[in-house]
Amino acid sequence: MALAKRWNLLNTTFLLGTLGLALALVPWRLATSGLRWSEALVCLAMVFAIGTAISGGYHRLFSHRAYRASWPVRFLFLCVGAAAFENSALKWSSDHRVHHQHVDTDLDPYSIRRGFWHAHWTWVMESQAHPLAGVADLEKDPLVQWQHRHHFLIGAVVATIPVWIGLATGNLIGQLIFGLVLRIVLTHHTTFFINSAAHMFGSRPYTDANTARDNWLLAPLTYGEGYHNFHHQWQWDYRNGALWYQWDSTKWLLNLLAWMGLVGRFRRVSEAAMTRARLHMEEKRLRERLILASPGVATPMQARLAAARLKLDAALASLHDRHEAWTLKKAEWRAKGLARAEAWREAKAEWQAAMTAHRAELKAAWAEWKAARLEVRTALVYS
Repeated sequence: MALAKRWNLLNTTFLLGTLGLALALVPWRLATSGLRWSEALVCLAMVFAIGTAISGGYHRLFSHRAYRASWPVRFLFLCVGAAAFENSALKWSSDHRVHHQHVDTDLDPYSIRRGFWHAHWTWVMESQAHPLAGVADLEKDPLVQWQHRHHFLIGAVVATIPVWIGLATGNLIGQLIFGLVLRIVLTHHTTFFINSAAHMFGSRPYTDANTARDNWLLAPLTYGEGYHNFHHQWQWDYRNGALWYQWDSTKWLLNLLAWMGLVGRFRRVSEAAMTRARLHMEEKRLRERLILASPGVATPMQARLAAARLKLDAALASLHDRHEAWTLKKAEWRAKGLARAEAWREAKAEWQAAMTAHRAELKAAWAEWKAARLEVRTALVYS
């Protein structure tokens, strides 16, 4: 009776049962029949499709409203995402919004403060109920409500696609093991790693106000979700890997869908805001290191750091404001139909001249910041 009171028997049986089956059946199948290319292809395709539906649909679209999507895209994300067997988009979004609102506290449903394994998956197995909260907008969405009522049936239909492929190709057992059982386990634990590993391992380049971390190793496994420190700082941004070299396959897919006209109205933080956040964290860490230095060394260094940071911050803000002003001006011209050739060329030339001046100011500010940073680090070495 104590076990039944503490644990949700359905969730516990499903999570442990699929894992146990995968651990038993996958080695047996590999030992007896090897791995066929069709089994690997179908398994990987299902993992990618369902994981992307969680990342791009459940997470970025429904939980955070980071962009807007046409009904076919929303319908597809809801149907394919249901095959993750991670509850409905409505319930998933509710838990996730509560997580962001109360991160690292007792109200966080999967707080890392309660341990790695709790954040990873035992919170799903516990019998504690987490009622819907903060999803009034989603409750008004007929598609979301339809999926909420039928998510298990929808998920079962999508999840068994490999079984039908196996029947058609005469390889039912192989597709059942790799395309269904192993796929469910891989989908679960790649998602769970964001709740656990991404709150324990990695860097915090944008904020240390919470435990979320950027982990580039997790990014390819989680369709770009590994840049979790960025995400917790700007949860409404449609990207997780915001920098061009960061792996974010969900972002790339959404950009493709935007080019096709199926999604749009992307929300994104400005580069200036990102840079200013990184500078704040860098200055904070340098100041923490300066505590180890003597007062005679630390005091002037702290003053120089503060002055260089303020100058660079102002230059970044000025450049950002100029970009925003130009964007508004272009929108006004389009709305009024005044973009005549000569007047337009004059306005554009004026903007380009101003941008050149701002970039020069920013370059000088960067140089001053780097010089101050180098002086601090050198002083720390020889102090």
